Amino acid sequence: MTTTTTTTSSSSSSFFDKLETRVKAINSHLCVGLDPHLKEITPHPGGNGDRTTSPPLPNEDEKCDAAFTFCKTIIDATAPHAAAYKPNAAFFEALGPHHGVATLRRVIAAIPEGIPVLLDAKRGDIGSTAAAYADACYEGLGADGVTLSPFMGWDSVEPFVTGKYADKGAFLLCKTSNPGSNDILSLPLQQSPSPSSSPDDHPTTTTVYEKVAQLCQTWSRRAATSSTTPCLGLVIGATDPAALSLGRTAGGDDVWILAPGVGAQGGDLVAACRAGLNSRGSGLLVPVSRGISRAEDLERAARELKEGINRAREEVLKGGGDEDGGAVAEGGVTSYQREFLEFSLGLGVLKFGEFVLKSGRTSPYFFNAGLFASGGA
Repeated sequence: MTTTTTTTSSSSSSFFDKLETRVKAINSHLCVGLDPHLKEITPHPGGNGDRTTSPPLPNEDEKCDAAFTFCKTIIDATAPHAAAYKPNAAFFEALGPHHGVATLRRVIAAIPEGIPVLLDAKRGDIGSTAAAYADACYEGLGADGVTLSPFMGWDSVEPFVTGKYADKGAFLLCKTSNPGSNDILSLPLQQSPSPSSSPDDHPTTTTVYEKVAQLCQTWSRRAATSSTTPCLGLVIGATDPAALSLGRTAGGDDVWILAPGVGAQGGDLVAACRAGLNSRGSGLLVPVSRGISRAEDLERAARELKEGINRAREEVLKGGGDEDGGAVAEGGVTSYQREFLEFSLGLGVLKFGEFVLKSGRTSPYFFNAGLFASGGA
């Protein structure tokens, strides 16, 4: 099996500068996922399910070569339409202990220059461990950016976007596309009024994921040197347009959002664009893996996805509002909707989390309209 050595990019432009340049150059917000699922690159069992009559699983070298061919075929077909590539580290590590990571390095080296590589590794640790992870992602593998879990705080993020890696970028897990994300990420957080607030001000209520989005801005400013471009983005699932809208508001107009969940997970593209695009009709990266890798024509699938995203963007920008004609505020909801949401959250009438209703159904939010009627709000 052949391996390829990569080196860290010497470009002085940041990850998000390179992403902006690529997006504008090819008019695409499509991020192509490279996920060599073992079941897609190895022989399938026989039709009767009897593994004794099925072809044997290949050895590690064969699996790694098959994974490289799988990814290289996707890269070659989709390069004209890819704003970025997102290889998932887990699938390469699962190929085997000897050549799995080397195959990932080989795949990243095969991506054409000028197309940013976002390594989906979801790292999260502190101190020397975080620094070692950063070295592995950037120097060892040649990635331009990485996905991170931010829940150990700034010191778990800092090694990936400062110092010798100040030109790199990271997307922080904020509100992920899986249903279980509501278990933690939608939990309410109560914030006391600031010292300068009026004595009559009520505590405000936000969510864990909104706090992560706020920290994304704070930490980007902390990491900034000479560049004003944010070095951090957010991962917010396209499966939850409400969270996309609130995350966009909390994270600000300049933050890039990676919005997984379109396609196989059922996320609506137009709704995601309406909620997640910034005021310039950009700032949203839509990753797709299986919707391309399982298509009969890879190039056509990528091209149609790119064009579909652009049609959704145009629809949102051209519409200039919601179905009722209201003016769209930052984040994709109307101004009166935003005012009502913020008013309800601030008074504790609207809460996010996990609530068992009288019907027995579990809901990710609770709206206690009775507080308005009773004066309790």
